[in-house]
Amino acid sequence: MPIIRVDVPQGHSRQTLLALKRDLERCVARTWAKDHIYVAIREMVTEEGDRTTIMTVDLRPGRGREAERAHALYREALQALKAVHADPERFVLLIREFPEWSFVVDGGKSLPPLAQITPVLTAK
Repeated sequence: MPIIRVDVPQGHSRQTLLALKRDLERCVARTWAKDHIYVAIREMVTEEGDRTTIMTVDLRPGRGREAERAHALYREALQALKAVHADPERFVLLIREFPEWSFVVDGGKSLPPLAQITPVLTAK
């Protein structure tokens, strides 16, 4: 169950941001969780020409190969963020872990077991 918040530079159409949202959902599905993916994208105020992009991911620990998953998500997300002209030198990915009990979904249900939603990480 990753919650992803992405702050992108201003000036993109709703269509571009929705396409980016779908692309990032697919990136997360290949690296951290196959479902229960929640992505929010918002534009942030930046200086003229600043293409900084900040992506924060909150999720449960315990999937295994976390460092590899983080790097895989970084690479995939950076490709998707080309749609908003993100500067690779100014892209920040922050991954935070929280205990399982601290997130409730679907009208009060617990999250599914990690083994059920964690994708197999493929080497790239």
